[in-house]
Amino acid sequence: MERITVIVPNKKSQTPEITLNSLPKGIKTIVINDVDCKGANWARNEGFKQVKTEYVLFSDNDINWRPGAIQSLLKTLENNPDASYAYGWYKMGDRFYCDIDFDPNILRLSNYISTMSLIRTKDFPGFDENIKRFQDWDLWLTMLEQGKVGVQCNEVIFDTAVRDGITYNGEVGINEAFMAIKNKHKL
Repeated sequence: MERITVIVPNKKSQTPEITLNSLPKGIKTIVINDVDCKGANWARNEGFKQVKTEYVLFSDNDINWRPGAIQSLLKTLENNPDASYAYGWYKMGDRFYCDIDFDPNILRLSNYISTMSLIRTKDFPGFDENIKRFQDWDLWLTMLEQGKVGVQCNEVIFDTAVRDGITYNGEVGINEAFMAIKNKHKL
């Protein structure tokens, strides 16, 4: 686990306790407290400035990582040297998400890969701090445009409660956010 750094953006008045308690013991973790409300993308990029490991994992502050999940992501990425990131399924409420194998054509149509993915540090282009919603989709599309692809680990890697999270604060509606991504990436 010394090859991975986990970055946890944390909103003012919230706590990353759920995430920190579920991470494997000894994994390098950086919590960035967004006290000035600059946003999750800013916090993630700030945390990334401190990364010196081969892999980086971005985790929201309310993620309950399943035992062995991060090791599974690492093994998947190591077994797929042409992939830049590995992702898995997650459970939110009673539903499962991100259970689609990597497909660039589907990615251009919809957001189906979570921010909580293990990325090769050398391949990470940074989060666009102007994107207020669907920042994960924007990241994966940016990487796809650079010829970088992902791989599904085919396991449930975390659970989370139904919530708005650090990213969505009500400023940008879903249709507006969808159009911003479509326009940026000429979809």
